[in-house]
Order: sequence, then structure tokens, then C-alpha cells
Amino acid sequence: MTTVMESFGAYLKGLREEKGRPLQEISDSTKIAVSNLELLEADRYDLLPPRVFVKGFIRSYVQDLGLNPDEALAHFDEFTKEGELPDYAGEEHPAFYQQSSPLSFVRSPWFTLALTVAGLMSLSILLVTGASRLFFPVHGTPAGSVTVTTVEPSLAKSAGARMESDEQSRPGAVPETAANHSGKKILEIRAVANAWVRVEPDNGPAEELMMAPGEVQIFTARSTFNLQTGNAGGLRLRFEGKELQPLGKTNQTLSLTLP
Repeated sequence: MTTVMESFGAYLKGLREEKGRPLQEISDSTKIAVSNLELLEADRYDLLPPRVFVKGFIRSYVQDLGLNPDEALAHFDEFTKEGELPDYAGEEHPAFYQQSSPLSFVRSPWFTLALTVAGLMSLSILLVTGASRLFFPVHGTPAGSVTVTTVEPSLAKSAGARMESDEQSRPGAVPETAANHSGKKILEIRAVANAWVRVEPDNGPAEELMMAPGEVQIFTARSTFNLQTGNAGGLRLRFEGKELQPLGKTNQTLSLTLP
């Protein structure tokens, strides 16, 4: 026996009432707003999203009732073919009709306000930074802080000449002369790659510096040297006139005590 369907919405409502399910319960289960379910049962497709979403609503609705959604979707397609459901396109639907202009946000007062706030914040940062430098100038390096010195290599000078020119500004390094080295242990460090070095002679004040490829630094001590580096493979050591084996691999961190 063929059943004449007055409307698809009435068909869905009949299925729901047979199961004794309220709309709110189906809405909670399917996460479809009650208002959309009411429009679906009232055949108000002009107020619903495009057809593909309506079919998704129908599938979820019928599955939640424990029924086969394919049969309901077939009824929906049949109802559509009868011309009772307008074949609207997504861009023609009232819910999607008003397309916001790409420049709508730029023209909005919120955009102007955001630019103003950003400008004020940038100005405040500049003012605070300038004031701190004006009223709290840095007069030197605080005591106990680490100083890293970058020394540019000079191919035209010998190691001894470089150390003589730096003698006054860097007390930890001394020129390579027999007089100064008399009775002291000598450590010569040559860089074959960029390397950070920290040398502490006789457990005294340490010196830290960045060495560039080709640079040579000479240190003296009465008894021991404590050496640290962040690039063991980038250094070559000569201790008491004897060339030592490579310390390690490139970028390997190393701590060493000599002798």
C-alpha cells in the first residue's frame, strides 16, 4: 500500500512521535539546534542552510531514532523532485546571501581602534626604553659577570706580536717571550674553527673569549690550567712545548685540567 506523503517535514515528525521522542532530546543527542529541527519538520527550507546541510540534518535525525536514514533521504529526494522544495544554491540562500566585503574589517571602527592601541603600545615601549637608557646608563660590566671577547685574527701578525698589542687590555694573556715564561708553565691555544674558550690559570681569575680560525692565544701559570670550551674539535693545544692530541669532536663541550 502506497502512503501519500503530505510533506517531508510531517513525515519526519510522524517518525519521531512514533518513537515518543521530544525535539529537545534529539537536539541534545545530535547537536542540531532545536530551532533547525523545528524548521525541518515545518518544511521551512528557505530558512535552513543549503541542501547538503539539510541532508546531514536528516541523516542524524533519523539515525538518532534508530531508523535507516537511507529510506528517509530517498523520501526527501522524492519530495524534492515534486518541486515542493526549491533548489536554492548556497550563495542565493538568505543565510549566506550577505557576503562580507574583504575590506569590511579594515573599514570598521574596531580596526581603527586596534591600530590606535598598537601605536600607543609601541610609543610607550620606545619612551620607556629611552628613559631607562637616559637615567640608568651602563657604566661598565658588573663585577663577577662573564665577559666574552671576540678577537679578530690577523694573518699579517705573528702570535707574539698579537699578544704584545693586547697585553694591557687583557691581563690573562702574556707575550711569548722567554723572560716572561721563565719558571712558568705555558699553554698555547690555536683555533682551527670558531670556539668559545674559558681559561683559569692556577685557580685564579678566569678569562673567557671567542677565538676565530687562525687565532693563537698563550697563557702562563705556576702550576695548573683549568680549560673549558664549547667546541673541542675547533682547538689545538700545545702544553709545555708539546703538541697535544685533538681534544674532541666539533661543537663538543669539554672541561680539561692541565697538567
